[in-house]
Amino acid sequence: MSVANVTMFEFQTTESIEKFASWYKGHGAYPNNDISLFVRTGETSAIGISVYPTEEDRQNADKLRNESASTDLSGIVKEIIPLSGEVLVHFLKGKLLE
Repeated sequence: MSVANVTMFEFQTTESIEKFASWYKGHGAYPNNDISLFVRTGETSAIGISVYPTEEDRQNADKLRNESASTDLSGIVKEIIPLSGEVLVHFLKGKLLE
């Protein structure tokens, strides 16, 4: 069973989204991460979707995200709203994965 973090972000400015994307590219995906997406959804908003093979891996990523939010990202991110849950349907390159 795969699990996912779906994280909503509100940034200080439009430029802050680009700064975050550059920071994320430079730091890489969280450990044991199967899929990671970061999508701009508005002028100062974005959503991140990360899929993990186990709940333990997802929880470890939560800890790392929270640490980053309070240190590296504190000046550019206004709000982070994390959600999580079981992945029920997973397609990759048009193929259903089980």
